[in-house]
Amino acid sequence: MTNRPLGVTIVAIIAWLSGFFQIVGSIFGIIGGLFITWPAILAWISLLIGIITLVVGVGLWRGNPTARTIAAIVFVVTIVLELLSVFAGESLWSAIWGALLPIIGLILLYTRQARAYFGS
Repeated sequence: MTNRPLGVTIVAIIAWLSGFFQIVGSIFGIIGGLFITWPAILAWISLLIGIITLVVGVGLWRGNPTARTIAAIVFVVTIVLELLSVFAGESLWSAIWGALLPIIGLILLYTRQARAYFGS
């Protein structure tokens, strides 16, 4: 296995940050929507994705190709959830900021150096 490229290191850190912020934001969403409402459902989904993202960050750090695939899927789902949250009352700027790290992560996951590191 080759040395971990800087881009992959950044993606792992982005995954950890994204997961952390998703979990924190989800907790506020769950507390704010104590009843079964659309925002509360999104918050529970976001919480689960945040936890998965933290775990996947470890796999990215170690060069696990499965973690790369899961990270890409989670990043795309996160971006979609951020877009949907606008319709649930979240501000557009909040959604843009929430999608920014996953977008950067997706770009960095598929650089030439990252593909070599993950063996694809």
